[in-house]
Amino acid sequence: MTQKYIAWDTSSATGVVIAFEINDNKFRLVSEWSLSFETGKHSERLLWTIDVVLRSAGWKLSEITAIGVGVGPGSFTGLRIGITTAKILAGQLKIPTIPVSSLVILARGMVALLESEKKNDKTLVIACTDAAKGEWFTLMGPLKSVRDCISMAEGDAPGIWSRGTIEKTLKPEEVIESVKAYLKKNPKSSWVATGQSVERYPDFWKSLPVKRKVVIQSVTQHQLQPRMLATLVWESVQQGLSRDPILLKPRYLRDSDAEVKLRNGQLKVQPVTHRGGIA
Repeated sequence: MTQKYIAWDTSSATGVVIAFEINDNKFRLVSEWSLSFETGKHSERLLWTIDVVLRSAGWKLSEITAIGVGVGPGSFTGLRIGITTAKILAGQLKIPTIPVSSLVILARGMVALLESEKKNDKTLVIACTDAAKGEWFTLMGPLKSVRDCISMAEGDAPGIWSRGTIEKTLKPEEVIESVKAYLKKNPKSSWVATGQSVERYPDFWKSLPVKRKVVIQSVTQHQLQPRMLATLVWESVQQGLSRDPILLKPRYLRDSDAEVKLRNGQLKVQPVTHRGGIA
């Protein structure tokens, strides 16, 4: 019996939606779509794109086996829209959801490029996206370690993550110092960086040794690869990482502005009101 999956990631300004199927344990990417959220309206554009992908695949929503979704880190608004949409649709269809790290999607795309060129397993892979406030959402680890990451365990929900890979919110200076420390400890290793922060802040990377930088000739090396999202979702299914929609939640890596202000006493806690008055 053919299993049909749809998945999306809305963690950044450029989102992806994919449809793939498994038949006799054979993987086939059926449809993929990239979309821009630069103008906002995540919910409208996401739902429209999901409909387009399903139509292009010739599928009905009721035929879907499970829904995969990138859970971040990334844009607060983008993640809320993407994850809420997955929870609502999966809940209505009574099917599981499959969370994957948005940074892993980005990093594993680079890993695939490195492996095609037979690069050393100790090549340091850095995936960075802009977290604003002078920080980057950062994933960092040697190629062999990043290859074994899908999503982190959350509470009672299982995950697959290699100890050699970090996923943190860091200042640019902290990222660069961490790379230098790794290269010093591993003198025969090289490095490669991917993601929005590489394109947006090129000056930070100039202090790293150019001779040890892996140069990749690809116009899409700093973007999420739809095929890699599909691959990660399928790997998750094979490893039993599907979750009940109610357990699905975003991986923000840091508190929202509202949460910070509330903790610092900058916001007043409003009383909860009921029909009979204040609780």
